[in-house]
Amino acid sequence: MITGTTAVLVAGGWWASLWWAAFNGTMGVPCDAAARFVRAAELPAGTHDRKCTTGQWMSASYDLDFRAPRAETEAWLRASYPEVQLSAEYCVEANDACGRPRLPGPAPFHDADGHRLADGVRVELAYEDGDVTHVQIHGFTV
Repeated sequence: MITGTTAVLVAGGWWASLWWAAFNGTMGVPCDAAARFVRAAELPAGTHDRKCTTGQWMSASYDLDFRAPRAETEAWLRASYPEVQLSAEYCVEANDACGRPRLPGPAPFHDADGHRLADGVRVELAYEDGDVTHVQIHGFTV
């Protein structure tokens, strides 16, 4: 009896923690899945300190947070969002450059396999000591 009750409580706690992580946007996901959702190219060479998360409440969202060499980051941004205009005036927080790429096509967006993709994307860059760029990307559906 105690073993069955314990198993139910543990399973319920595990399920509740997964539900809460998905609800508040802290559920970890592979960064290649997050990059695909925000319609970005494969992450740049030399990427480190990767943290990618997802969440879903009224819409789906994915966040990418990583650091990479500045030159590789700039080439990656041009490949991912060729028409994005980056400026400090677009920043919500104290970052060096931010932008909102215009994504092609009518919403809702799906890839060739039918997976839902972001309707909107926000890019934030912070230039750190040396040749490192801290990149934060937030993609969401509406």
